[in-house]
Amino acid sequence: MPALSAEGIILRKYFLRETSYILVVFTREFGKIRGVLKGARNPYPQFAGNFELFTKCDLLFYKKKNMDLITRCEASEFFLPVRKNIERLTYACYFIELIDAVTHDYDVNVELYHILLEGLRLLATEASPKRTARIFELKLMDAAGFGPQLEECARCSSSEGKDFWFSINAGGIVCRECIEEKDIYLKISRGTLNFLRRIRGMPFSKTARIKVSRDVGKETEASLKKFIQYYVGRQVKSMKFLEEIEKKRILQKV
Repeated sequence: MPALSAEGIILRKYFLRETSYILVVFTREFGKIRGVLKGARNPYPQFAGNFELFTKCDLLFYKKKNMDLITRCEASEFFLPVRKNIERLTYACYFIELIDAVTHDYDVNVELYHILLEGLRLLATEASPKRTARIFELKLMDAAGFGPQLEECARCSSSEGKDFWFSINAGGIVCRECIEEKDIYLKISRGTLNFLRRIRGMPFSKTARIKVSRDVGKETEASLKKFIQYYVGRQVKSMKFLEEIEKKRILQKV
């Protein structure tokens, strides 16, 4: 089989023996691949930065029965501003951990790839990392096929009424008449709902201009976090560290 070329973003990296790595890379052309990169861990690695997490790279690899063989991994984008800030760095790790959780090997999703790429690029600007994360989460869920229903009640399809709740197990917003005792739900304000609806169809390049109140930000974060945990089926590790960062920030202000 001839060598295959791809553009990808590194999701995970493992040591293999003394000189090699196993890389998990989310590629635009082939989806998520796992491959061995031999001889990359020599005592004086000339291109060591090429193999860091969430680096965008150009690959050359061969498909193999058990594990692909990567013969070239050349970095094309490092997102350096992200690596210099602990909060942005943790959010970048959160992004790639989410991508890894919602994808399967060789399932191609070009939209999801570009969402990850644009999310990392926005994270490398002066845009709020929290707001960037909320935009990334919603766009990721839509591209992965489990985005929440936000336009009308997920049960009766009504768009009328002033009050809506964000029901995790119902798959989106529900009206007062359709809320059930078994629901895992949060009250959602009109401002939060409008924010979610607005960013859903907006390209990343324009989302950096959006400003939201602190209450809308908190409500959006709580809703999307619970929704993601429910559909991914586990808590994302990076989320715990982000919570610790937030706790320390609150304590410093006291």
